[in-house]
Amino acid sequence: MSRAIVAPPDAAIAQRKASDPLISVWVAANAGSGKTYVLARRVVRLMLEGTPPGAILCLTFTKAAAATMANRVFAMLGEWTGLDDQRLGAALLDLDGIRPSARRIIRARRLFAEALETPGGLKVQTIHAFCERVLHQFPFEANVASQFTVMDDRGKAETVERAKLAVLLKAAADPQGRLGRALASLSVAAADQTVTELLSEAVNARDAVLGQIKTEADFGRAMAALGETLGVSPADSEASLAAEALGAALVPPSEWLSVAATLEQLSTKATERDIAARLRQAAKDPALFIEHYRAIFFTKEGDLRKTILTKAVRDAEPALAGRFDREQERLGLLLRRQKAAALRDRTAALLTLAEAVLTRVEAEKAARGALDFDDLVGKTRALFARVDARWILYKLDQGIDHILVDEAQDTSPGQWELVSALVAEFTDGEGARDTARTLFVVGDEKQSIYSFQGADPAWFTDMRLKFARAFGQAGKPFEQVRLNFSFRSTPVVLGAVDRVFDDPATRRGLSADQGSLAPHEAARRAAPGIVELWPPIEKQEAEDRSPWTAPLDAMEISDPVARLAGRIAGHIRIWLDRRDRLPDKDKPIAPGDILILVRRRGALFDQVIRALKNQNVPVAGADRLILGEHIAVMDLMALADCLLTPDDDLSLATVLKSPLVGLGEDELMALAARRPGSLWAAVQATGLAFAQQIRRWRDEALVLTPASFFAQVLARDGGRARILARLGFEAADAIDEFLSLALAFEASDIPTLRGFLTYMRASATEVKRDMDLGRNEVRVMTVHGAKGLEADIVILADTMSKPGGQFDPKLFKIAPGAGPEGAVPHLVWSPSKKADVEVVAAARDHHRDRQAQEYRRLLYVAMTRAADKLIICGAKPVRGSTDAWYDMIAQALHEKAVEQPADDGDGTVKRWLLGQADLAAAAAPAVETLAAEVEPAWLRRPAPAVAIPPRPVTPSGMHVDSGKGRRLPFSPDAVAAREAALKRGTLTHRLLQSLPDVARDKREEATWRFLARQTSIDEEGRQAIAASVAAILADPRFGPLFTAASRAEVPIAGTLNGRPVSGQIDRLVIETGRIVIADFKTNDPAPRQLAEVPESYVTQLALYRALLARIHDDRPIEAWLVWTAVPDIMVVPDDALAAALAREGLTP
Repeated sequence: MSRAIVAPPDAAIAQRKASDPLISVWVAANAGSGKTYVLARRVVRLMLEGTPPGAILCLTFTKAAAATMANRVFAMLGEWTGLDDQRLGAALLDLDGIRPSARRIIRARRLFAEALETPGGLKVQTIHAFCERVLHQFPFEANVASQFTVMDDRGKAETVERAKLAVLLKAAADPQGRLGRALASLSVAAADQTVTELLSEAVNARDAVLGQIKTEADFGRAMAALGETLGVSPADSEASLAAEALGAALVPPSEWLSVAATLEQLSTKATERDIAARLRQAAKDPALFIEHYRAIFFTKEGDLRKTILTKAVRDAEPALAGRFDREQERLGLLLRRQKAAALRDRTAALLTLAEAVLTRVEAEKAARGALDFDDLVGKTRALFARVDARWILYKLDQGIDHILVDEAQDTSPGQWELVSALVAEFTDGEGARDTARTLFVVGDEKQSIYSFQGADPAWFTDMRLKFARAFGQAGKPFEQVRLNFSFRSTPVVLGAVDRVFDDPATRRGLSADQGSLAPHEAARRAAPGIVELWPPIEKQEAEDRSPWTAPLDAMEISDPVARLAGRIAGHIRIWLDRRDRLPDKDKPIAPGDILILVRRRGALFDQVIRALKNQNVPVAGADRLILGEHIAVMDLMALADCLLTPDDDLSLATVLKSPLVGLGEDELMALAARRPGSLWAAVQATGLAFAQQIRRWRDEALVLTPASFFAQVLARDGGRARILARLGFEAADAIDEFLSLALAFEASDIPTLRGFLTYMRASATEVKRDMDLGRNEVRVMTVHGAKGLEADIVILADTMSKPGGQFDPKLFKIAPGAGPEGAVPHLVWSPSKKADVEVVAAARDHHRDRQAQEYRRLLYVAMTRAADKLIICGAKPVRGSTDAWYDMIAQALHEKAVEQPADDGDGTVKRWLLGQADLAAAAAPAVETLAAEVEPAWLRRPAPAVAIPPRPVTPSGMHVDSGKGRRLPFSPDAVAAREAALKRGTLTHRLLQSLPDVARDKREEATWRFLARQTSIDEEGRQAIAASVAAILADPRFGPLFTAASRAEVPIAGTLNGRPVSGQIDRLVIETGRIVIADFKTNDPAPRQLAEVPESYVTQLALYRALLARIHDDRPIEAWLVWTAVPDIMVVPDDALAAALAREGLTP
């Protein structure tokens, strides 16, 4: 449990000012400064001052944040109902610093009931939920269906996919039509996959597309305006500019051959020879003029060649050299215009198709009476822009008097416009009322990391200035408050954050203010902390091994990502085993105290989770799941596949191996190999319990709805329990979401199982798991997913990678060259940087610069998740950079970092601490140790990773003879006989293992006491086993197997020719003159001669003998097969054993 944190006086003053219900406030809150706490207290103070709950509107970014905020308010009000006057008075005094009157105390107790009884409840909502409520209240005014439904992201994606497919099919069916020509133009420069991705990105930029294109005439004007912005006239095209290049050539085609001959005469240098060759090729095939002629003047990358002709040729032919120079300049201008024309024409083709897709999407939404999330905001903005908007705003529960905006840095421009429309009522003369109407905004521009959802940190500053100006002009108070105190992190962690962002280059993009950031203040002023910098993991040269048996996705153990994951997991295992404590905590470190952060889900993300599981560290699994790719869901879908299509052998085999049935490898091979018909027929022929279960599932699958069917499989038949037992608790979220989707499908479509499978596979469904549920597990998350969370120990694992050009958008927004301020930007598709003209290159650079700024803001969010200990580590990529997170942190902290031994004993790490007291606390042992004994460095070092070995040879699982026809057909009788033989053999082995240690006169009683408990065999079988075991123990031939020199069930392992071998010897006798290996076999009837013995039996003994010979090479080793049904001993000759090894490619 953490020590109690008391707010410093300065922090308490700032919090009270921010929560003052009588003034409007803009709060800039550092990470961990308690902004949700302040927001909840402001809501309570508003209600305490008499504001009806219905007049308060709280807008936030996510449903989870809205729930947290509402819970905080209700928790505070609910607690007040149970306090006596003295304690409630103290709580109110702490709230606003004013000693409450008796009347105020009475009112405080009533607030909980008042909030509960408010029609519609306390309005703490996401912006989208607020817009939905408004549109349902004013459907006629907003021109939407009165009973519209909200289309979620999956529904929108499916609608867009259907529209894209329809448009592309229509284009392909009419190649000469408008869509057909557009598709042909687009396909020249883009692959099929790229075309669909381009259309998706264009659909996401719906407002920009539709803003440019309203009618075909508008489209023509828009493309002409785009061409003007790019620097090309409407008459220019790639073909016309190519013709101009050829027709006005300063070295005309008629002279190409003579110029080539001149160059060859004047020079033997490669430069002139290459020009001559290209001129001859261009003359031979004018259709390839551009390719060959342009190569004379430009490099492959499209840059001007610095030298066209050598000095000798220039001196000999100055006129020709001058023509070449002027031609290079002319072609440069032409090619620039040609690139611009290509960009314009390809963009026109893309927008033609995109407009057709959007038209279909909008038509389908209208037909279904559905709105997507963008529609909710857009329609509400349009509603508030109406001339009668004041009446609409007033009718919203008879007016909204107080607006509170949480996570303001994540608010998109469109959402800000909506908030502005609401707030405009507060400052306009006509909208102002006698009631104090306030705005409260809280956020932190340093934590704006959702640009992919439209957030723009520049708007955070712009809106602050706009609201300050509006409230000032209306003569209403508007305060700006900064919350600098962190109630989360120690001074060491916060000091490291400040030191890193002291660098102006690193700080760029964190704040609109150009100066230094205000330093973070720690409320836990005396708490020690640690910031630890591990040396980067670099790639090691590894032996080139690619065994065909290795998994396709296996990562080399020398790979730095795998080694980093292993080291992280090893450290955590050591902390847990040693029961280490953090200096400011009074309990040992627990898995739930640890948060591992990465930038993106990828190889490192997966490797860390795998390494933690290998170390038996409780881990929460992935924070986001692609539902259709989760193994539990894949098993359930495979079950449906094989039930609907019994001939689908692969799906059925998958189900048999899955937790739903649970067959092992050997059982599946015995069932599936060399079967005469389908796998389904082979399964049903067994008549076993699992076959009957599968048959019952098939009967139900044909009549039940998808949700009902899977509920039966998972609940009634125990499928859920078996899946969780094998896959862990993480699978529960996937199963629950899968069932939820099945129910949702039934509500919107014909509820057939096949239809549901098609629905599932139509588009990817991502499940976001709640990682803040208090489970005691290590959390592995992206920084985006961890925003708002915290942990005592945070490990930044992905610090050496950076976003690159592969993340550039496909469409760039270009401001019109001429037009009014705020005009709709042009959309331009540029397939690569080589295709850019200057204005597009500037847009690309601007995007990359904004991406780099967000990369640094992401680092701020990551570092401030840590409360007590922050660890920075990374795997060095092949092509690293000097301004990755690791470099920024290392450069900032290196001066005061102290080199100390790593917790795992593997080398040293650098620890950054603010003072000697912290250094002493960090260096002190976490648990008591004996001073006289120093542990060796290797003691707690995790074992090094080993290469993926060849699959072990297990003697008892060797091959079944293929050439002798010994495999019995997999019929019900054969299966029953096999199961009975396995059971009989197991019981016989158990008795022969334990009875020799029982007194002779007690053996029969012990035998029957044991067999009486075996209800799976009948009386006849028990008698046969008892007689067989008694006969063996009484026969003097078997005497050596049960003397003091013998051992039962002896495990053995080793390697033969580099292949690992492991097994268990039924009975091992080690005497002075010999060694005996005995293997009990229950075959009935037993083989009479060695030729009848299965080869696998002989190979099993041969492997045991070969391993023992390495240890005991001083005496002979005999191999016995003991046939318990006879009983008899068969001694296997040495030559037969050697031959068996040779068949396996092994030598003793």
